[in-house]
Amino acid sequence: MKKDLKILLNDAAVKYETATFIETDPIQFPHRYCSREDIEVSAFIAAWMAYGSRKVFLKILDSMHSVMDMYGGPFSYIMNGHFSDLESKAGETLYRFYKWQDFISLAERMRYIYEKSGTIEMDDLQLRKAFSGVNGIPVETSNSANKRLHMFLRWMVRVGSPVDFGLWNCISPAQLIIPLDTHVYQEAIGLGLTGRKCADIKTATEITDQLKEIWPDDPVRGDFALYGIGINKLTSL
Repeated sequence: MKKDLKILLNDAAVKYETATFIETDPIQFPHRYCSREDIEVSAFIAAWMAYGSRKVFLKILDSMHSVMDMYGGPFSYIMNGHFSDLESKAGETLYRFYKWQDFISLAERMRYIYEKSGTIEMDDLQLRKAFSGVNGIPVETSNSANKRLHMFLRWMVRVGSPVDFGLWNCISPAQLIIPLDTHVYQEAIGLGLTGRKCADIKTATEITDQLKEIWPDDPVRGDFALYGIGINKLTSL
């Protein structure tokens, strides 16, 4: 990687990995809580919902969290089964290709895992296995870039960040893979971080490996850099 590209990416990461990032990102929801369990549950639900129109899914997540807070917070809501109140509208659309039944299934599975293991702290493959069959969770053999689970893991694993929580030790920050969505993929192509033609897991890994040249112990810090470079382009138009 050329020196000027390293400088560009590092400067963008410094500029955009700040507490103000939280305000317009789905990570704002787990930041409402103090307990580890509330943060985990809120973060997993928020990451699960984070696709499509940010304006729309943030509004839905805000409403869902308001309901969960009425029952003592996300963890209490899940563990006490209050999601069963949603059975009457299980077949109705929650958001895009999600039905309310999908959220009920997610909540049921999360409660089962907490009751069995006491935690949902797992790596990517373990999470996919544990939540197998839940709509929105890629199967174990999928070649998907798995953006939402990788974003969730970024939130949970990265330490010393004003944005991410650093609560989990099941993997190290060096093992994380960049959460690859369309915007990050396009910026990565434009900067020459990948030449691959589809945004799959091989592409996400390739981009992550490139970012290790700058941050060998914390490559997904580059997520903030690529996000920031894209935002800067939009605001400069």
